[in-house]
Amino acid sequence: MQIPALLTMRDHFALRYWSRTPTGAEFLVQMIVAVNAGARGSVSWDDPTTADIKAAASAFASALSELTPFVLSSSLSQPPVHFARIITPDRLDIGVWASAEGTTLVIAANLNYFAVDITLGEVVSATNFKSLALVNPRVVLDGGARIVGTQITFGSVQSGAWIFG
Repeated sequence: MQIPALLTMRDHFALRYWSRTPTGAEFLVQMIVAVNAGARGSVSWDDPTTADIKAAASAFASALSELTPFVLSSSLSQPPVHFARIITPDRLDIGVWASAEGTTLVIAANLNYFAVDITLGEVVSATNFKSLALVNPRVVLDGGARIVGTQITFGSVQSGAWIFG
């Protein structure tokens, strides 16, 4: 495919995959979906970019030190970490990493442009980790989603990551 001389590579990809530059929230959702799908690395949006995307990329990068022990582990790691990916009918994309040490990472993104909620019980029941207790959450990545009581509340294209236990 030939790229017209007046278009930069960034313009080419933006026009090919997006009709506009994504928002920071959309960029963060893309990153989370990629990690939940098994990505072990990321290529950021071209720079220069919007302040919104830079803020989202920085937030994700700042969370990496806490995400890495879960995301780069496996059931063969010491301690073992088991993974389940959940995609709900309401288009929530949720990754659950449960460590044998009793801590659990939940990374979740709302793929909708409207609010969606899910209970922590629904997250647990969608995994094979039936004895999993999602208690005492600590925010690792704030993409706008909130845990209120036993429910994760997502606004339009909001996301988040929490460590439980």
